[in-house]
Amino acid sequence: MKKISILMFACLALVCFNACVEDDEPTFMVQENEATAPTIVTANSTVMLNKDAEDNQALTVVWNDAQYNFQTPVTYNIMVAAAGTDFEDEINAASTVERSYTWTVKDLNNLAIKAGLEIDKEGALEIRVISSLGSNGGVSMDSNILAITLTPYSTELPKLWLPGDYAQDSGYGANWNPADPLTPTLTAENFTSSKFEGYVYFANDNSNFKITPTNVNFDGNYGDVDDSGTSGTLFQDNASKNIVVPVAGYYRINVDTEALTYSLTKTDWAVTGSSTPLGFAPPEAGPNQDHDLTYDQDTKVWSITLDLTSGEIKFRANDSWSFNYGNDDDGDGSLNEGGSNIAVETGGTYVIILDLSNPRAYTYSLTPVTN
Repeated sequence: MKKISILMFACLALVCFNACVEDDEPTFMVQENEATAPTIVTANSTVMLNKDAEDNQALTVVWNDAQYNFQTPVTYNIMVAAAGTDFEDEINAASTVERSYTWTVKDLNNLAIKAGLEIDKEGALEIRVISSLGSNGGVSMDSNILAITLTPYSTELPKLWLPGDYAQDSGYGANWNPADPLTPTLTAENFTSSKFEGYVYFANDNSNFKITPTNVNFDGNYGDVDDSGTSGTLFQDNASKNIVVPVAGYYRINVDTEALTYSLTKTDWAVTGSSTPLGFAPPEAGPNQDHDLTYDQDTKVWSITLDLTSGEIKFRANDSWSFNYGNDDDGDGSLNEGGSNIAVETGGTYVIILDLSNPRAYTYSLTPVTN
C-alpha cells in the first residue's frame, strides 16, 4: 500500500510539473480590492528643452509602487501621448522594474516630436505608468496622469532653398517655386553656423536662381548685389538680383549668410584608388588618371560600373585632390570630406555610386554585379 501511495504521489507531481512547463506565464489570482495602482508623485510642470544641452537631464518621473496582494516582481510601462488625445495613439516610451525614469533633453525632444507636437510651438504631453505582472502584461493597472508642457526644437540642421528658372530642366520640379519638395537645398554646418553647403545640377547655361530662408515664399530672399549675377556677394532684399550660373554643370555651392558671400564651384567626379585599374592618382595628376563617373539627373547620383581588385578607393573632383571624399569610418556608407580610404574587401565588378544630393549627408555604395 505504501508503494502504491508513493507511485500515485510521483504521478501527481509529474502532471503538475508538465502543466507548469506548458504554461507560458503563471496565472496570478489578484483580489482587485486588495491591489493599488501606481501613483505618479512628480508634479505637473513646464520643461525647458535646450538643443545646446541635449545630454542634460530634462525630466524624471517618479511614482509609488503598485501594490498587489502577494509578493511578485512588477513591470512598469511608461506611456506617453499628446495632451487631449485620451492616449489614443500612445507611445510605449520605456519599460522598467524601478519606480522612476529619466529622459535627457534630446530623448524627451524626440519623444515630443514622435507624439505629434509641432516644432517651435508650445505643446503638452501626458504621461501615465501602467503596472503589470509577468512579461505578458498580466493584471495591469493605470496610474494617474502627469502633464508636461514643452516646446520641441528641430533636430534638422538649418536650411536654405534655391528656387530658380533651372529647376524643371534639371530634374528639380517646378521653376521658381521654393515650396516644391524637389527644390534643392543647402544645409548649415551646425545649428548656429551661418555657413551653408550643397550640390546642385544646372542643365543649361545662364541659369538663374535666388536663395530663400524658408520654403514658403521669397520673403527675406538672398540674391546677387550686382547686375552681372556673378559677383560672389549677396544682398538680402526683394530687390536683389538673380544669381547667374554662366556654364551648365554640377556645382558645389557655398553660402555665408553672415559674411554675405557665396561661391559656385563646377565639379566633375571620378573614383580612384589601389583597387581601380589605374591605381591611385598622384597628388598632381591630370586627366585620365582616374575613372570618371557619370551623372544622372533623374536619380541625382554619380555612377560607374568598374572592375575592382581588393584594396581601397576614394572619390575626387576635377582631376584634383582639392575636393575629395572618403569613409567617415562609421561603416554606414556615409562620407567625409578628406575622409579615410574606402576598403574594397573582395575583387570583382561593381556598380559604384556617389550620392551628393543630400547636403552634408553624402553617401556612397559598392554593389557587386552578379552574372
